[in-house]
Amino acid sequence: MRRLYPSLALALWAGLAQAAGPVDLLQLYEQTLATNPVLKGKEYTIDQAHAQRDQALSKLLPQVMAVGNYSWNEFRQDRGRLPGYSVDDYQGMRGVIQARQALFDLPSYLGYQSAGASIQQTEQELEAVRMATTADLIDRYFMVLEAVDEMSYVEGEKALTTSEMQRIRRMYERQMAMVTDLYEVEAYYQTLLTHEIEVGNAKAVALEKLRETTGMPVPDLAPLARDRLPEVPGQVDEWVREANTNHPALKALQYALDAAEAAIGSARAQHLPQLSLQMSEIYSDNQGYDNRPIGRYNSASVGVQLNVPIYSGGEIEAAAKEAVARYQTTQEKRVERQREIDKEIRTAYLNARTGRAKVDSTAKEIEFREKARVAQEKSYELGVATIVALLESKKNLLKARFEYAGARYDYIRSLVALRLWSGSLSLRDIEDINGWLAGAKPKR
Repeated sequence: MRRLYPSLALALWAGLAQAAGPVDLLQLYEQTLATNPVLKGKEYTIDQAHAQRDQALSKLLPQVMAVGNYSWNEFRQDRGRLPGYSVDDYQGMRGVIQARQALFDLPSYLGYQSAGASIQQTEQELEAVRMATTADLIDRYFMVLEAVDEMSYVEGEKALTTSEMQRIRRMYERQMAMVTDLYEVEAYYQTLLTHEIEVGNAKAVALEKLRETTGMPVPDLAPLARDRLPEVPGQVDEWVREANTNHPALKALQYALDAAEAAIGSARAQHLPQLSLQMSEIYSDNQGYDNRPIGRYNSASVGVQLNVPIYSGGEIEAAAKEAVARYQTTQEKRVERQREIDKEIRTAYLNARTGRAKVDSTAKEIEFREKARVAQEKSYELGVATIVALLESKKNLLKARFEYAGARYDYIRSLVALRLWSGSLSLRDIEDINGWLAGAKPKR
């Protein structure tokens, strides 16, 4: 299956490159799954775990070996009372087939169980990495959109300020405006140019980060079109309980504990006897003791072999202590990870609640800032307000728009963080968020 990844990635890249409209989140998610090296590397660790389990299983399966030997021999024998030696040149041939089947090998069996738990561990680790990569993709996608929104605000304000600057310049030429007013507007326009440079750089950096995740240059992105974002679902304790049950990182550590527990049993079982069935057949021609020439013969045998460990210099006990220490270390890691997940869920929930309120608050602020700007413009035209007050109202409105855009994207990030740390971030969530974008393709 993984041999199809390069061709699949090329097909996805070609499809995105030829897309007539902007690319949405779901398309980039599919591209990321096909090309992200972190995900693919984790998939190969599953293959590695399967191979290790097969190696452990092989110790419980029949072991068959064949050995063949062909030799050229010279046999010299003392003639006794006669001088010299008798010399006999001959060829010898010998073949042996041996088979062994474990009948009782508890260390190998427990090692096989440990390897099976390790497979489940790596599968859950892959799922945890997939969710983390998905959350990172969403974060980088909205980093680009946030920069795009800020750029549109700056460009719109720059266009208005250009008209305002030209109008004040004409008024100054007619001695209807002070030179300080013209300087203030020109300085504000230069401030907007500086903002434009900074936002342009932020957009370029965000696109490069998105390119790192997806593995391809990213064209235009589908913008966020939904005005009313959903409320924060559930209660924080519900999210924590869900994480304790479903989070793949905790599941992976539980499987690691199972593997470590089986490894302890395997290490301690090295003290136990091991019983195996032995079978062999020998064919020999001129291959007797010390390769002496004897007649051709066949010999077959079947028996059982019992190995009883007596003393190995303390190696078995030391291996058991090492396995116990590994188990305890994994147990503490699970507690540490559980506390981290609990903290992150509660933090994400608080951020989401605060973020939802901030979205509403900044939306209201924009409404009032727009009214304040209009009032300042009229006051300036009537000569009862200074240009400084007018420009200050414009700055405040632009800042409010920036904060509103940031609050919306931060709120979405907090919702995603809740799903991530609860262990429930899935394709369905991607499709839901993708539905909030303009021109996004429908759910599959």
